[in-house]
Amino acid sequence: MRLSIANAPTSWGVEDPGDAANPPWRRVLDETAAAGYDGTELGPLGYLPEDPAELRRELVARELALVAGYLMVPLHTAEGVTEALSTARRTCELLAEAGASYLVIIQGTTPERERAAGRPGEAAALTEAEWATLTAGVHAVARRARDDYGLVPCFHPHAGTHVEFEPEIERLVASTDPELVSLCVDTGHCAYAGVDPVDLYRRHHERVAYFHLKDLRPARLAPRSLSFEQAVAAGAFCPLGEGVVDFAALRDALEEQGFEGWGAVEQDRLPTDAASPREHAAASLRHLQGVGLAA
Repeated sequence: MRLSIANAPTSWGVEDPGDAANPPWRRVLDETAAAGYDGTELGPLGYLPEDPAELRRELVARELALVAGYLMVPLHTAEGVTEALSTARRTCELLAEAGASYLVIIQGTTPERERAAGRPGEAAALTEAEWATLTAGVHAVARRARDDYGLVPCFHPHAGTHVEFEPEIERLVASTDPELVSLCVDTGHCAYAGVDPVDLYRRHHERVAYFHLKDLRPARLAPRSLSFEQAVAAGAFCPLGEGVVDFAALRDALEEQGFEGWGAVEQDRLPTDAASPREHAAASLRHLQGVGLAA
């Protein structure tokens, strides 16, 4: 088993590239490298430099690899699929030219699902027609990433979206081409949705190509009426090892299957969070090293 570890601008609260509260991108790269990580994700398109030569130069200067980028668009609508294909082209061009390996595909949130995150009894489901649009959209984006840019497309079940809970994940897995669509397991979002990430990996290990390594404090979800955004603001996601995710069990599962690839530490937070992202990033990496998931 060999798991290389990256971090992501998400851990510094960067979700909207135009948010004035975002830290400067050079500081995020400096602190990622100083914390001991091997690589970084791209973050939202437009945050890190979009010029491939400049981005490569900044990464090489810090001995960081660019590992992955993502797109998060409501793929259950025709308009969303059109937007996703346009965004995928820009994102994949940058990822491929800067040496990344993965495109993470996320179904976009809707206000109704974001408010019901973690509560399956309150979450509105897609119609059959919307599911068909979603799966067709995932395939279209994945083909663009793989065939045009040589990237590994990985679908990411995400809290607050229409692919969050176990039946939805299993339906997505069953409805997509295993030769085309890999999986990204997000350990914290699994825990948020009541899914055991280690069991999920064991069931679908042949399709899992990438990980988002995240931890969750369930006590911060009280009351259970919080939306996903409110839960993030309440500090539900924490440095690895301070929550409920069993990373030692994940290590055992990865060793059983001889997994080789990347995982990115992500700590969902707001850019105005007063805690130090650099200290949290370093603590998360130390925990992974302590349980044998990182060198």
